[in-house]
Amino acid sequence: MHLTLRQLRVFEAVARHLSYTGAVEELHLSQPAVSMQVRQLEDAAGLPLFERLGKGIGLTEAGREVYSYSRSINRSLQETDEVMQSLKGVNRGRLHVAVASTVNYCVSRLMAVFQQRYPDITPRLDVTNRETRMRLLDSNSIDIDVMG
Repeated sequence: MHLTLRQLRVFEAVARHLSYTGAVEELHLSQPAVSMQVRQLEDAAGLPLFERLGKGIGLTEAGREVYSYSRSINRSLQETDEVMQSLKGVNRGRLHVAVASTVNYCVSRLMAVFQQRYPDITPRLDVTNRETRMRLLDSNSIDIDVMG
């Protein structure tokens, strides 16, 4: 099944409102644009996703399945965006630091302060020899190397 994220977003809005008009207003799209996205998604699925119920619409069994998945996909995309925005602001992530034994005490204290200030960043401190630190730097496995 070939579908697009746009189709899923439009479908989800129609399904949530159980109304093409509600989706049009929410998404600021034209009625034909919303109808076309839903029709293309139905064509890709090979099944109708909505059924007429008097003057309104309802979800078919296939529509309920697609709605469940579209909500999950859109939620995951939103979470991904939030994580990316968070990483831009250095609010979460990982920090891998390699140090020489001669500076271990000093860097350990700095890392403790850093951890208090940025609790959602997971630090990792490796105390190792010069050869290993150089190898870690060359392979881009560490963020910082501190030498004495």
